[in-house]
Amino acid sequence: MTSHANTQNVIAVLLSAIESRDLRAIRNALHPSATWQNVPHAPVQGRESVMALLASIVCWSDKVRWDVVSVATQGNVGWLERLDRFWLAGEEHSVACNGIFTIDPETQTVLSVRDYVDLGEWRSRVGSVLADFSDRSPAAVAQRHRAAVERLDPVAMAADYAINAVLERPGAHYESWYAIADYFDSVPSRLAGRELAFGSMEAIGSDRVRLSWRISNGIDAAVSGEDTFQIVAGRIAHQVTTLSEGDF
Repeated sequence: MTSHANTQNVIAVLLSAIESRDLRAIRNALHPSATWQNVPHAPVQGRESVMALLASIVCWSDKVRWDVVSVATQGNVGWLERLDRFWLAGEEHSVACNGIFTIDPETQTVLSVRDYVDLGEWRSRVGSVLADFSDRSPAAVAQRHRAAVERLDPVAMAADYAINAVLERPGAHYESWYAIADYFDSVPSRLAGRELAFGSMEAIGSDRVRLSWRISNGIDAAVSGEDTFQIVAGRIAHQVTTLSEGDF
């Protein structure tokens, strides 16, 4: 593969990962020392900081599309003119960007992004929407997660968890968005051929809710339990699952 084609391919992998809304794929496409700068602001340094920046909008989006208008490459650098499109709460929000992407050919990852974008205009349009997500009640956050479970969509199941969230289940402890998403990948096959029914939701203080559920296998109850969610700034920070019988 030529240097030109390789640079385009590495950048395309990152863009595809962003469109997938799967933070694991995005993280794998970034160099450990990655930086991201929305000019004229100071760059965000390090892959984990870049992940926090991207997760702040990607996870709350129902759909993401980054349309490439034009692209040029030279060596390990690519220049991309884009229209970045995000669907939040049923409405599309888009922003025009001109980005300079530098790749690391050894690791086949993106090393740096320098984006030129009118952040003032963008924030004036999307800022209130993101604020609404941050201000959601614990019940609203849990309901969005429940809907994702009912759709058997693993990425959507993980979408409302904080990057440093913790999920505790009997015999298992998952720390970080990435580990929780790995667990949710197994849920569709675990529920195959079974019927999941949610019970009532109970508020516990100002930042927690408890949601009961029951999984049936034909006429026999396979398992039932409760999930207790702690919500911080519109995201699930901690979940504890208790089981009344068995597991699924």
